[in-house]
Amino acid sequence: MINFKLNNNLIDEFNENGYLILDKFIHSEYLDELRNKFEPLFKGDFETGIEPDEWNWKFNRDPMNVTRQICNAWKSDNLIKQLVCHRIIGEICSKLMNWSGARLIQDNLLWKPPGGKTLSYHQDAAYDDWIIPQTMLTCWMSMDDTSIEKGTLEYVRGSHKWGLQPPKGKFHSPDDYKKELNSFAKKNNKKIEITYVKVPAGGAAFHHGYMWHGSGINNSREDRRAIVSHCVPSNAKFHPTNEGGTAKTYKKFKREGSDFLDNKQFPILF
Repeated sequence: MINFKLNNNLIDEFNENGYLILDKFIHSEYLDELRNKFEPLFKGDFETGIEPDEWNWKFNRDPMNVTRQICNAWKSDNLIKQLVCHRIIGEICSKLMNWSGARLIQDNLLWKPPGGKTLSYHQDAAYDDWIIPQTMLTCWMSMDDTSIEKGTLEYVRGSHKWGLQPPKGKFHSPDDYKKELNSFAKKNNKKIEITYVKVPAGGAAFHHGYMWHGSGINNSREDRRAIVSHCVPSNAKFHPTNEGGTAKTYKKFKREGSDFLDNKQFPILF
């Protein structure tokens, strides 16, 4: 399903830029089957009978021109699980971040249809204040050819070195999706240098949890779909006190009297 080998030059590139963009990552013979999972899942057709932890867009309920998201589709579909829990993803995350191992903290199915609106610039790890250490590495895998016109993922080169800020502003479909980024950069005298993730279907991008990133409007007539693995260190634990943010969704898996992350809910990849 995945065929990729990391080397020291690529690790150096990641450390410098905060991201690693790969034209080839998923074997092409899997792409049609993966793309065909999107519509049934967003219609509530769950192969395993288990509903995802977050299901933020539904047919016949929500506007058609917004970016659609499901979180933890791996619990609902076996092929999605095979991809987002792949050992190679865990190994790459561990080597890029110098972790002893990696586990999946969350997956995303992202579907930006024609006219699909923006996602605000943000840092993924800012939403991870319910775990210790508050860190993350994201593997973003594209199911379609990407371009600026399609509203592809955008990175601010080197921004993983700027530190971690609490999340602010509207996340989905803000009028100005760069507002929080521009505000932070101006306040802290940072230079913004944007890189657009332009890869063919089956390509991928890894980015540091502190990386500022977002995406613009899909101005094309084609879908832009991606499947995402968010990984944390294998020895990460629940924060003993923090109950805010996404903890409201995921702290229900916390065992009484223990900060342990259950492998059944947060699988070890490597």
